[in-house]
Amino acid sequence: MSDLKLQHFIPNEIIDIKPCGSWRGSRYLLDKKSAFALEMALKTQRPLLVKGEPGLGKSYLARAAAAKLQRQFLAEVINSQTEGQDLLWRYDPVARLNDAQEGKEGDALNPKHYINPGVLWWTFGWNSAATQYNDVCRHKIYRPQTCQEGSLEHGMVLLIDEIDKAEPSLPNSLLEVLGNGGFDVPLLGETMGQQANTPAPLVIITTNDERELPAAFVRRCLVLHLKVDESNLEQWLIERASVHITNNQCSLPIKQLAAEQLKRDREQADKQGLAKAGLAEYIDLLVALDEMTDKALKGKQREAYQAQLLAEIQDFVLKKAV
Repeated sequence: MSDLKLQHFIPNEIIDIKPCGSWRGSRYLLDKKSAFALEMALKTQRPLLVKGEPGLGKSYLARAAAAKLQRQFLAEVINSQTEGQDLLWRYDPVARLNDAQEGKEGDALNPKHYINPGVLWWTFGWNSAATQYNDVCRHKIYRPQTCQEGSLEHGMVLLIDEIDKAEPSLPNSLLEVLGNGGFDVPLLGETMGQQANTPAPLVIITTNDERELPAAFVRRCLVLHLKVDESNLEQWLIERASVHITNNQCSLPIKQLAAEQLKRDREQADKQGLAKAGLAEYIDLLVALDEMTDKALKGKQREAYQAQLLAEIQDFVLKKAV
């Protein structure tokens, strides 16, 4: 039997990610399960809901997908105040009232001048959103960051980050939009939908499972569970950290020591029901060991110094339990 092959993604490929706005550049090890999930999401045009504890790289999975597909990357980080309407468009009645009080009238007070496209408008209809923002909207309050390496012709990757922070009404409000690939803007009397001759957007939604999501919403999504491999934790950590930190920066014995400490801390935190350190903290610790060690130290000298340093700083990063 021949090996399974995907059209767009390669399991266990290391993807280079360039900086984008407030997002730092990085590298991402695309595991087999994630590669197949992304490919299926592309082909079915369904949102991919990515679950897992904090620090597993859920958000950077979307960045990696955009880099691999050479697509434009858009992101919206959800908080407790975010409403579903905000992702579609924002109407600013206060600005309209202020203009009226200043004596403006007629077309100058047309509601269309006070509508700002939200991230889903930019995602499904970039050109119409740009026209609304640049030529029609008089009080501009939002335009998403874009990345230079992405191409609009190749389509979009949209990250809706930490959706579990919002009230249940938000995911419910996205059912029709994500299912139909469009929505109405009543104040304009128009329907915003996917642009012709461009691929359907890849929508990736993350959750830390802090709040249960509505069942109807989850059913509309493909679901990817990212998990720490507790049965082989040290090797699992080292494989992923080595994408970011070379053995010249931190030797394998140092990476092993740090991984063993993280395992002990996770076990202790689990017993106490506290937040557990994970992959992000492990990488942070190795970065600190490298940056806090004189570059002139090499080989065994560097290893001995970092072993001492590890004992002094590990609690600041890994120890979530007391």
